[in-house]
Amino acid sequence: MPQQTGTVMCKKRRNITAKEYLGEIMRNRKIEYLRFGQSPGLSLKMITAMLLATLLLPLPTLASDTGRADGKVKTAVPRATRSTGQIAAFIKRIWLESPLMLEANAKLQAARNQARADSKWLYNPEVEFTVEDNEGADKTKLVGISQTIDWNGKARAAGRVARFELQGAIAEHDETRQNVAVDLLTALAEYRASKEVLILSAERTRLMERFAALEARRFKAGDIDQSEYNMAQLAFSEALIQHADAESTLGEKRLALDSAIGFSANKMMALPALPGRLPKLSKNGRSADELVARLPAIRMRQSRNSALRASITRAQRDRFADPTLTLTGGKDTGARLIGVSVSIPFNVFNSYKAEVDVAKYRSASEAQSLQSAYYIAKSRLNSSRRKYELTSRAWSAWNSRGSRALEDQVDTLDKKFKVGELSATEYLVQIQQTLNTRIAAEELYSKTWNAWFEWIKVSGSVEQWLQGE
Repeated sequence: MPQQTGTVMCKKRRNITAKEYLGEIMRNRKIEYLRFGQSPGLSLKMITAMLLATLLLPLPTLASDTGRADGKVKTAVPRATRSTGQIAAFIKRIWLESPLMLEANAKLQAARNQARADSKWLYNPEVEFTVEDNEGADKTKLVGISQTIDWNGKARAAGRVARFELQGAIAEHDETRQNVAVDLLTALAEYRASKEVLILSAERTRLMERFAALEARRFKAGDIDQSEYNMAQLAFSEALIQHADAESTLGEKRLALDSAIGFSANKMMALPALPGRLPKLSKNGRSADELVARLPAIRMRQSRNSALRASITRAQRDRFADPTLTLTGGKDTGARLIGVSVSIPFNVFNSYKAEVDVAKYRSASEAQSLQSAYYIAKSRLNSSRRKYELTSRAWSAWNSRGSRALEDQVDTLDKKFKVGELSATEYLVQIQQTLNTRIAAEELYSKTWNAWFEWIKVSGSVEQWLQGE
């Protein structure tokens, strides 16, 4: 049999290119193409995988466990039966033990205590005792009490700044809480997808090993030539390489998941499965501006901006010195003495005007930063919504058209190959396409969930989703 690079043999033993061969199969089976348009959220690889889904049949639904010893793959729990209950319990456990959350809790408590400290009086009274015993004269005994008066309302200004800073600390705590949940959910989805891909990769390796062994026996019997034998061995070698790459990827995703968890894995409960059904987008009757305004990051910046504006008033009041009133009474060398004194510092060498200018410029800078953050948050909200709509639409198309066409394809191809209805090349091409399509579907499933996690983050609805709202 002559060797021609990039060709396959059809059933009539006519040399055609792989592109022509696939085109002939697609025409014969009357493929109905899925039209996704020019959507920016879908890659060429994803669209190609979905087109192939209508042509090829997948393996049965796979679980997140490893394959069984008999080489068959376990069937997963039906996705439709899963809910957010397990994930909510899992996230709550992480919130309790995550170092990031413990740090955020400590910062929040510090801010609360700072607000309480700044709400106190600014000055405490002072008491002074004087006793003099001069020889030949009566003793001098004086007692004095002095109090610096917050004449300009510095304590009120400081308390107002502290209250805004506390609001910012609460918003920062909420943002950390949200980020911990979303980062963990994203890492979990990617880890689950990598585990599914590893299972499929192991199935590919098992099939290619069996295929290579069968072709080796046929080669020894003289039924096939050297090129077909080499093709089988190369396919098996490629499957081994891809399996090693899948194992490496799974290790990386597990490391990312452990980093997102933040503490030793032996202290945590079992990893939950993703819910069975993709959620529906909902703004709960709120506009995009309302959703953005409720975001923890925006609330934090708004509070910080308000605190900096309040700090201008504080700096202005700090420019004016407060008077100190002193009341003295007692006996001075036997004579009764009552005295009142008032002292007022004069800000001659330092007027503290520079501190007011610093507060003004910091407030102006934060105001511009708030506007920029608001615009970016709104853009991310709209972009995330479109991204989730595109990926969920692709997944729905896969479920309605591609997945139904994937029942028991591997077994079907095996039977056809054993009875001679498929050549070795045809079998190899179709089995590879079947597994690649299934892998693409698992990756799409993970990407769709990651798009949802991004949406609930940018819309500030993480806890609402976990609570089933």
